[in-house]
Amino acid sequence: MDSPWSRILNAIGAVLLIFAFARFLSFVTSLWRNRSIIKKYEKMGKPMLPHSALLGHLLEAKTASEELPPGAHSVYILDRLCRKLGRAPAYYFDSSPMSIPMLIVTDPYIANQVTNHAVVSAEKPESLSSWFAPISGNRGVNLFTQNGPEWKRDHDLFLPFFNNSNLDSTMPVVVDQMLVFRDLLRKGAATGELLRMGPLTLSLMNDITGNVIFNEELGNQTAGTHPLSEKMLRQLALKFGVQNVKDNLGQLNPFRVFSMWNNSRVLDRQIRAQIAKRLSAFRGARSRGEQLAYNSVLDQALESYYSEPGRKLSDPLDTKFLETLCAQLRLFFFAGYDSTSSTMTSSCYLIWRHPEVLAKLRAEHDQVFGKNVAACPDLICENPSILNSLPYTLAVIKETMRLFPPANGIRTGSKDLVLKGRDGTEYPTEGISVQMNHITLHRNPDYWPRPLEFLPERFLAGPGDELYPAKGAWRPFEYGVRNCTGQAFVLKELKAFLAIVCREFDFQECYDEVFAGQNVDLTNVDHEKAYLIESGSAHPRDGFPCRVSVSASPMSA
Repeated sequence: MDSPWSRILNAIGAVLLIFAFARFLSFVTSLWRNRSIIKKYEKMGKPMLPHSALLGHLLEAKTASEELPPGAHSVYILDRLCRKLGRAPAYYFDSSPMSIPMLIVTDPYIANQVTNHAVVSAEKPESLSSWFAPISGNRGVNLFTQNGPEWKRDHDLFLPFFNNSNLDSTMPVVVDQMLVFRDLLRKGAATGELLRMGPLTLSLMNDITGNVIFNEELGNQTAGTHPLSEKMLRQLALKFGVQNVKDNLGQLNPFRVFSMWNNSRVLDRQIRAQIAKRLSAFRGARSRGEQLAYNSVLDQALESYYSEPGRKLSDPLDTKFLETLCAQLRLFFFAGYDSTSSTMTSSCYLIWRHPEVLAKLRAEHDQVFGKNVAACPDLICENPSILNSLPYTLAVIKETMRLFPPANGIRTGSKDLVLKGRDGTEYPTEGISVQMNHITLHRNPDYWPRPLEFLPERFLAGPGDELYPAKGAWRPFEYGVRNCTGQAFVLKELKAFLAIVCREFDFQECYDEVFAGQNVDLTNVDHEKAYLIESGSAHPRDGFPCRVSVSASPMSA
């Protein structure tokens, strides 16, 4: 006769077996559906590389990846496939079971149709939720993945933070953290040690993001990793480790998956502590009739929540709202520091490789801020709108993001959206997602004269000029109702960063020193030493190793 424990174990085993079978059946059904969709488009003669009923386009992707240098970002794989199709303006790509089939768009003429469509421009693919789940928690439901009324409700909750007056009021805390970063560069210049800009700018943006989102000093640049940052960074490391199927058996590794779940739980506890802290400060300020110096993202969410009709200041936060708020703050934390750090690093790599660009930048900064370099941070804090007087600096930022885009754009296809190329080719989008591959779009020679050259003048040229960008050809923040809500703030941060750094320091890239003796073929990444790698957002390889020296700029105190 079986013991009670045996019966319990047998029951658990049966449940696990049923669960595993259900997952397998779901996997097979999804795979069959995806293959059927692509096969249908293949029979219609739509552009794609040879398709396998068993492996889709995974073998083609594998071949393309083997033609790239180590660690190159997947955007280069998509770019290689595009080139093998004769620079197709769009093509179908089946990477299931890794993702649902996609139409990869590489031409702005077609991309504009996606983001102008009444339905598709506002819809994100359901598959994004599973990708974001480790980052934001809450089953991956966040502003980036939500659709319809749910997205609009949460979008409107945070939107007031991004009004220009509130963004300007945050600039003093942004500048304070940049001065800490400046001091670290000064120390590096004094010692002559090898620095990696990637980790330094990530710590900088981590501290800025802590202030901007939670109104909290994290101190990562000076005091070591704050517990909140430590848990968020660990979560990202676990997430991208799980995605690396070869090294970690991906989501089949139960220990890694458990670690990610447990760390996510602790991270939520850290964020809820921040919410409780800010809620207490918010109620205290309200009861005293005081106005906060600036509204952090969390402060603004509380302001919006307690401004709803019928809600009293003493009311506790609704459980569902608290869960949603945690997820959105986690998303903001990730989005707020990662891609901006990438652009900071890329700009340092590009600007100091082009002395003529650096000279023009410094001349503009001298003209706007005066030649006393030490006065620049105070001028920005006292009058943040002074950053609007930097057209060449903005052009440099845009050109940096053109050549080194931190991310791509993606939308959900629709039965009633059939895209059309300039040659009349039609691209149905039913049953698939539509991805705008930014690195190919931004280097498309049909729209960008001298596409591989670093020419900020493109963004100062007028209509009729050869360099004048075509409509929708520059897409780092995407277009339409789902464009990046924080783009104005990102550009303010980047302009302040360059204004504080450019005149005081010089950067010397050290890739040849770090990779001495390694023969890396850069042909298929446009010969860029700092080609993009997978690390959350796309980041320059190896964090851009460099040495920093103090420039000959006058009065840099």
